[in-house]
Amino acid sequence: MKTESVTTLSTGVKAIIRPVPTYLVDKMVGEIEEPKPPKQFNEKKQREEENPFDPAYLEAIDEANRQKGLVTMEAMIMWGIELVDDVPDPEEWLPKLEWMAKRSALNLEEYDLDDPLDLEFVYKALIATSGVDLMMVTMKSGMQNEEVELAMRGFRGDEEPDADTSSESEVQG
Repeated sequence: MKTESVTTLSTGVKAIIRPVPTYLVDKMVGEIEEPKPPKQFNEKKQREEENPFDPAYLEAIDEANRQKGLVTMEAMIMWGIELVDDVPDPEEWLPKLEWMAKRSALNLEEYDLDDPLDLEFVYKALIATSGVDLMMVTMKSGMQNEEVELAMRGFRGDEEPDADTSSESEVQG
């Protein structure tokens, strides 16, 4: 029997890092609908054209990219981090999260904390892992750099860069 390598995560929790199936991540990301650019009438050409610079459209793209990063992180956390020990007694860690939720610093309402899988996910996502640990999962999974960066931006809470800005400057410059 092959022994698996136990890792101590950056938070001190012992886990086995597993590769996340690429197809799973691809299917999850594919479920997020890409926004369509609105159309506007071009007086010079006397026809409707897409407006890829519409502010609402750009916000919708940012939100879709944020959602893609979140589902990628969720897959990495749920399938890429296998706890060596069971989830600790929620009374040891859940009151602190509830305290943060009470102060509107965290939303726990999307989780059914009576569901063992939701509880496991909340523990792994909010207590057991950090960005460094997710980088180990991505390396083991062989994910592309773009997928990793998108997921890590979401984990750190970074703003999504304006994708059109770089392409505009490349075209103009």
